[in-house]
Amino acid sequence: VHPLYQPSETIQFCRDQGIVVEAYSPLGGGSASNQAKATGGELDGTRLLLTHPVVLSAAAKAQKSAAQVLLRWALQQDFLVIPRSSQPQRIRENLQVFDFRLSEEEMKAISEIGRDQKFCWDPKTVS
Repeated sequence: VHPLYQPSETIQFCRDQGIVVEAYSPLGGGSASNQAKATGGELDGTRLLLTHPVVLSAAAKAQKSAAQVLLRWALQQDFLVIPRSSQPQRIRENLQVFDFRLSEEEMKAISEIGRDQKFCWDPKTVS
């Protein structure tokens, strides 16, 4: 789950069943994702999200990074957020998302960025 991939039926089913929804690849899946590789980097979800005007506007208002805004968006929807980084500065930054909240308008605008673009592995192909 991230702003470009929000499978609403699956999310609702999980919530109805008391299942926690994990925001796996909460920043959209980067240049190493299957979609980015298949399109020569054109469909890099992280780049698309981190440079999206709606995300950048919320980041400027909160004085946070675009990544922090995306993580906060997921947290405010009660998703289990598991960001990945090997860079100490980014790991620290990922933890600094509990001292601000996005407004209802910002949450809605970020949620409306997109809904059907997956970047990581396709569960239909896993056996």
